[in-house]
Amino acid sequence: MIAGSPAATAPGQNSKEKVMAVWGANVEQLRTLGKKMQKGADVLNDQRTTLSSSLNSTQWMGPDAEKFRSEWDSTHAPALSNAAHALSVAGTAAARNANEQEQASH
Repeated sequence: MIAGSPAATAPGQNSKEKVMAVWGANVEQLRTLGKKMQKGADVLNDQRTTLSSSLNSTQWMGPDAEKFRSEWDSTHAPALSNAAHALSVAGTAAARNANEQEQASH
């Protein structure tokens, strides 16, 4: 069945029997998804902090160390921050959509 289709034929039914598609979401599942996304963002931020701290406390000198630290600071750490931010935004959106769905259902 195609979601959003006003009337779609369900598998195993003949074309004369139409099934109405349902719009919306399971509110609790959507809230759980939002919480998992927020938790994922927290995990990424924690890992970025832990890894940055470990890198800064590692006794490593020379051009390879400088290059690695520079790449970490300019590319890898910001990428983790950006991914965490994206997960946080998506988690907030999922929670907001759950609330909107709940309001629309009442």
